[in-house]
This record gives sequence, C-alpha cells and structure tokens, in this order.
Amino acid sequence: MFVFYDTETTGLNRDFDQVLQFAAILTDDALNEVGRFNLRCRCRPWIVPAPIALKVTGVRPALLGDPSLPSLYEMMAAVRDRLEQWSPALFVGYNTMRFDEPRLQRAFWETLNPPYLTVTHGNARFDILPLVQAASRLAPGILDYPVSARGQTGFRLDALAPLNGFAHERAHDALADVEATLHIARILAERAPALWQSAVRSAPKAETVALLRSQAPVLVVEHVANEPALWWGRRIDGAGTTGSSALVARLGADWAGLSRADDAGLEAFLSGSPRPLRQIALNKAPLLFGAAAAQAGWGLAPSEHELAQNAWLAGEDSFRERLVRLNTALQPEWPQAEHLEQMIHAGFPGRADEARMARFHKSDWPARAGLIREFEDGRLRQLAQRLVFEAAPHLLAPADRERLAQAIARRLHSGHDDDALWRPIPAARREIMELRQDASASGLADEIEAWLAALEARFPLARPA
Repeated sequence: MFVFYDTETTGLNRDFDQVLQFAAILTDDALNEVGRFNLRCRCRPWIVPAPIALKVTGVRPALLGDPSLPSLYEMMAAVRDRLEQWSPALFVGYNTMRFDEPRLQRAFWETLNPPYLTVTHGNARFDILPLVQAASRLAPGILDYPVSARGQTGFRLDALAPLNGFAHERAHDALADVEATLHIARILAERAPALWQSAVRSAPKAETVALLRSQAPVLVVEHVANEPALWWGRRIDGAGTTGSSALVARLGADWAGLSRADDAGLEAFLSGSPRPLRQIALNKAPLLFGAAAAQAGWGLAPSEHELAQNAWLAGEDSFRERLVRLNTALQPEWPQAEHLEQMIHAGFPGRADEARMARFHKSDWPARAGLIREFEDGRLRQLAQRLVFEAAPHLLAPADRERLAQAIARRLHSGHDDDALWRPIPAARREIMELRQDASASGLADEIEAWLAALEARFPLARPA
C-alpha cells in the first residue's frame, strides 16, 4: 500500500512555520486509489504566515482563524488516526524529504504525538522528486520536462504535471498536489519499471543497509548542480544499522595512492568538490542500485579502476577508520538548539512521559491542564502548556497565562531579520510591500494587513513598569 501525501504551510521555515493543510491518497500496490483524506486547520496565535505563501497557496487571511476549522492539535489528531489506520504503508510525496517530512514531524511533535510515524511500525518512505530527476538520465523520454529561459531542465511539480497530461489548475492546494504526484508516479511505474520497482523495494532502511553491507560497488544516483549525478561507491564506516547515515567513498578516486598522504593532505582532498566521501541518509530512501540491477536496468557497470579501488578498500580496515576519523573532524559543529521548536531531536521521551502523552490525548482540557507539570521532559511541559493556552487559556494559572501572552507578544513584535527564526509582524509587513508590487494582489495585501493589525491588538506588549 502507498500513502501519497502533501502539506501546505504558512511559509518555508522548517522550525517556525506551521502546517495549515494535510492531504493524502491511499492506493494499493498497483497505484489504484482506495481512499483519500483532506483537512485544514486554523493558524496558531504566535504564527505569522508569509504573505507570499498565502498568495501562492490561495489561503485568504479570514481562513486563518476560521472557527469552523479545527486547531492544529485537532487536525494532527485526525491525521495520526487516519495514517495509523492506513499503516503499514510506503509514504510518498514530491520533495517530501526536504520539505513535507520535517514539517509533518514537527507538527506531530508540537501536538504531543509520535513524530516519526512514517518510518516506524512497518512504515517506510520515499520521494518522487529524486526519481523524476533520475529518470531524466536513466529513462530519457518517458517524461516531458519544463525548460527554463536559461535552458536548464526544471522539476517543479506545478510545471511538470501539466506537461505530462495532468490538469493542475489548483497547484499548491495539498490535495491537488497529491493527485499530481500520483499521476507522475503512475507514469514512472508504467514507463520506467526498473527505476520504480528498485526505489520501492529499497525504500525501507533495512534494505538500504543491506545493499551497502554487501561490500560490492553500489551505483549512487543523486542530483547535483541541476544535473543527475551517477557514481559508484562503497560504504566505509562500520555503524551498520545503528546510525542514521552511512559514509560512502567514491570509487573513482585513487584511494590506494591517497593512503600515502599525511593527514593534512588527505583532509585537503576530502574537502574538495565533489566531496569524495558522501554521507548518505539511510532512512530517506536514497537511490542506490547494486551492480546487477544497474546492469540489467541501464547497462551500467563499474570500471576496472572502480572495481580495483573497491577491492583495495575492502582489505584496508585501518585506512577506512582513518578516513572516517578525518571526515568527522571536517564536519561543522551544529549550534545547540535555543528555542523549543528547534528541540525536536534533543532526545526521545521516556516511557513514563509517553504514557502521559497518551493520557493527555484521552483526557478533556481540564485534565490536560492538570497533566502539564507531570511531564518529566521540560520540552513536553512547554508543549502541553502551549496547547492548553491555545484551546482553554482560562484553565491556566493567571501568572502562567499572562507570561505566555507576553511571550507571544514579544515574538510577534520583535524586530529581528533572521530568516532562521520565526517571522514577526514587522517582517510580514515588509513582505506585504513586496506583495503590493503585484497589482492583482492588492486586495490580498489589504486583507493580510488587517489580519496583522488584529493580531497585534490581541497581543499587545506590556509597558515596562
């Protein structure tokens, strides 16, 4: 079974924007539709949507606070329930690995639901976009691709789908984008069966790990600088299934010769472009093919040099360990998460907190308010308190209620211009000025301005004592 899905959000920020719409279509293994699901929700009070995003998705400001729509908490409860009914399945979308998956995970997490539904309990996932990109090289002619003014091949779904027979007048509506993605998937399955079947078969993490464990050369298919990149590689780290990624060496390099270089020389080589060592995410369905599949599907095989390098690396445990060590030292250090929304990966809840999360969902709002301080994980306490404030603020102590209201006010009124953080009202007003340059969007710009003014009035900044 496949679950094709898409989200529409308040903007492009992975951590601070919000999912506003979730849509999905369930199909059987032959891609015949057997069910569909489509739901919108209200905007959370501390989220300021990007005016450009509202223009693209066609969401009018009045819809952001429509009382007939569920809250994010209510919508994600319904999404979880439906997706669990449809599991186990293969979750599929278009550019989902970079866009929709991280946002879906955060929407689940911020509503106290398990964030990794699409990769647990027998589920797996893969992305149609890399297949479309790979098909332009491995199966030319099965799809018509848009071409930019500079002559570059394009892969945007809203341009690709119409060129290939799908009437996509409602592009950027989540359900319409799911329908378009399913249309493209059916073309791939019919016209490029080797590519489609290999991608489906290798989507689970265990299959990717098994392929890389074989010690035989593996064909890696990526997309770099707007072009498909095909290269042969082999895994050199020994993490097996414990890690989230595998370190893969390009077999086109002269590793035997490089083994004689000192650490400084080897580090300089490892820093070159394209990187001779690539970190391949194991749970994101990378496009990898064994030698037999690559030969049968597209007549591709490793060269004698690549076979020789693969055999040499197989017998050089200490050199492989050295490469792993030097590569680790070259990786940038990620800054520590500062804000709650950025802390999703800061640890899994303990069993006791998992039980409290389950009780939270089964309770009414007064009982949920009583559960807030029982959570051992400080992140979960904050998330629960936000949910209660959003749905039933009168259940919080006056001091907590005022503190949260002022925290929202400071966020909404802040004057920062850091794109990595939340979008404050002043930044949205600057975007409105850009929106007004399009005469057809003047009415939408006025509506957004009025909505922002109402939000500003709802959460005024307290004057210093």
